[in-house]
Amino acid sequence: MCLKCGPLIKAIDAYIEKADGDLSDALKEEGYTKAKKTVKYIEDMEDGVSEALLDETDYIVGEVEKAVDLETFAADIWPKVKLNDGVKAKLVTVFKEQFDKFMPEFVEAYIKQTDRELKLTQVSKRTTAWIERWSSDLGEIMKLNSHKEIENILKKGLENGDSISTFTRAILDSGIRDEYYKARRVSVTEVLRAHSVAQQEAFMQSPAVEEKMWKHTGEYRNEPRQNHVDMDGQRVPVNEPFELVGADGGTYECMYPRDPSLPPEESINCHCICQPVVSEEILGLSLEERQALQQEAIDEMDDEWERELDERNKAKAGIEEE
Repeated sequence: MCLKCGPLIKAIDAYIEKADGDLSDALKEEGYTKAKKTVKYIEDMEDGVSEALLDETDYIVGEVEKAVDLETFAADIWPKVKLNDGVKAKLVTVFKEQFDKFMPEFVEAYIKQTDRELKLTQVSKRTTAWIERWSSDLGEIMKLNSHKEIENILKKGLENGDSISTFTRAILDSGIRDEYYKARRVSVTEVLRAHSVAQQEAFMQSPAVEEKMWKHTGEYRNEPRQNHVDMDGQRVPVNEPFELVGADGGTYECMYPRDPSLPPEESINCHCICQPVVSEEILGLSLEERQALQQEAIDEMDDEWERELDERNKAKAGIEEE
């Protein structure tokens, strides 16, 4: 574990140990919408992730037990295990199904926080694409992290001349295969990350939202990040990124707290949230006018996403703009 991540893991452990009722109360006080349902969605994701990780453990142990010795496993079997994408596929399915289930609900709830009369008619193409891409990225990240953990134990076992049974016991006793603990930690982080994505989507759709403001919520944290405390109250236009000075001294642009573009130490167990800064003048328009502005915003978001996607595809294909 990296030294920087130690306090973050300690903080998220404290959150994990909370009873679900306490977690719901904490989220509600911090400003998260649908707090009780959020806890239920965390549990649902946790069940799916833990099942996938348990399947991975069974698969790895089964492959280890096929080898006559640890050297044979390292040379002939482990390389094939690393190429198996079974656990990634299962995790991607879990994440995508869960995000698809609650993202529209979160978006609509945040829209209504800014304008009680507006409703969600559709989720933008950008957010839909984010669900697909981030679900895949998460599955890959968890797979690679798992392999790295196993390889560390394998390296030590080879150095010590361990038997297959000793190596298997080392994996199971190391703590890295605590599937339920991992699943809980990931699920808390990712469901709250989805809240941030939903907020950004809602702010972009809501015509009355002109700016967004970073709100630090550290009441339930044992060791709040000082740089996140310093972000409290920072305001930017709704379609512009915040500038976060990281613990490493670097400056990062992020559209919201827990933006996947941030380093893990700035994202894991961050419970900061955004607040909308609204225009009373826009809220004073008729419902029909606000609905028209909402649809116009969605169309602009989709057009911008299509242009970005087209540019990326051309860049990949080596096609230069005329």
